[in-house]
Amino acid sequence: GWWRRSAGRAGGGGLGIIVLAVAILPMLGVGGSQLFKAEMAGPMKDQKLTPRIADTARVIWGAYLAMSVACFLAYAAAGMGWADAFMHMCSTVSLGGFSSYDASFGHFDSPLIEAIAMLFMVLAGVNLLLYFAVWRARSLRTLWRNTEVRSFYTVLLAGTGVVAAYLLWRGEYSEPLVALRHSAFHVVSVATTGGFATQDYGQWPLFAPLLMMLLGCFATCAGSTGGGIKMVRMLLMLKQARRELVRIVHPNVVNPVVLNGQAISDRVMQSVIAYMMIYGAILVGFTMLLVFTGLDVVTAFTAVIACANNIGPGLGEVGPAGNFSGLSDVQTWVLTFAMMLGRLELLSVLVLFTPAFWRR
Repeated sequence: GWWRRSAGRAGGGGLGIIVLAVAILPMLGVGGSQLFKAEMAGPMKDQKLTPRIADTARVIWGAYLAMSVACFLAYAAAGMGWADAFMHMCSTVSLGGFSSYDASFGHFDSPLIEAIAMLFMVLAGVNLLLYFAVWRARSLRTLWRNTEVRSFYTVLLAGTGVVAAYLLWRGEYSEPLVALRHSAFHVVSVATTGGFATQDYGQWPLFAPLLMMLLGCFATCAGSTGGGIKMVRMLLMLKQARRELVRIVHPNVVNPVVLNGQAISDRVMQSVIAYMMIYGAILVGFTMLLVFTGLDVVTAFTAVIACANNIGPGLGEVGPAGNFSGLSDVQTWVLTFAMMLGRLELLSVLVLFTPAFWRR
């Protein structure tokens, strides 16, 4: 357990080992820059707050370390034992989702501990470089001025409200505060790809857990420890769709895609569109493979979403009260490959399978 959690924290949700190597081994030079760009999730990899890649990596790890210490102390102060506090800290800040207990956070049955977990999952879902910008500007407005962060917060709040209202309407809970407590925790946990649970939300009416799974596909910010395609790609796709609609009405209009006050180049947009097409093809293709091997559609689809986005549990046979142990060897290998694609930057892995890469 200790090794799995420590490895998850060192991995940093996809930021870790390579960025750490770049920070500690500056002699990597240009190769270090290429590794950094391959490891950083998101379409705009050239953005950095320091002149050198190694300094940028140190900033990320400084923010990550500070968050880890604060999370550990908060858990301990809330009543967790030191061992539990350390292990759950590792899983929380890396959004890895491992718990020391089968019941996950339901074991503690503590609103305070759940609130701490939600706080640090939300913090871990934001681009870690922005915390350096906040520290340098001495103002939290830096976060709110970022379109991706605002969208991230908005999605979490809206998702919590929708799920809580839906569960009350369907009679799953009679007390609004109880519905809000469980909805908030699970929306934050699944949307940030943390994967913790306090209840078996797989038993909720299907709309609620399915909505949470879909939020886990895109909610977190680029440069965070979360999985998924990242909020910035979703924003760029929506802006591109709007631009195309405007062009239909006004064919000659100059209408660039703008994010955070900056015009996005066509090269970046092409990369985003290609990424989204490949991502969609992987979800559909892997789901069909699992259905072909005998899994039901709900289990197959949510298992692929859970693995490709590193959420943790899916629904059906692989729901929060179950696990993946009942899958066949073929199904396990399919989902293992999905996890590899999801945890590493998708295009960086798939390029290895192109003939052009090996002819270089």
